[in-house]
Amino acid sequence: MKYHNKKACAGQACCIHNPSKHHMVDWPLVLRESTLMERKCPHGIGHPDPDSLAYFKRIGMEGFGVHGCDGCCQKPKVKAKATPKTKTRTKTK
Repeated sequence: MKYHNKKACAGQACCIHNPSKHHMVDWPLVLRESTLMERKCPHGIGHPDPDSLAYFKRIGMEGFGVHGCDGCCQKPKVKAKATPKTKTRTKTK
C-alpha cells in the first residue's frame, strides 16, 4: 500500500504512522477507494478510522463517516463501579 511520507503527518494523529489511542486501533486497516482508511471489526464490518476522519475534516472534506454500522465503532461504555451501601442504624427501644 502506498501512502504519504511520515514527515507529512509529524505531530498529528495518523492511522498509519501515529495512531491515536482509540478502541479500534488494533483492528486491521482497509483503504477505501476514496482514500479514507477504515478499521475492520471482528464481524467484518469496515468502520472509518477516527484519525482518518480527523484528517479529512482538517482539509475541509466531511461526510466520510457514513457507513454500514453494527455499533462496534462506538466507544465502549464504562460501567460505573458499585458503591458500597452504608448501613443505617435504627434505634431500638
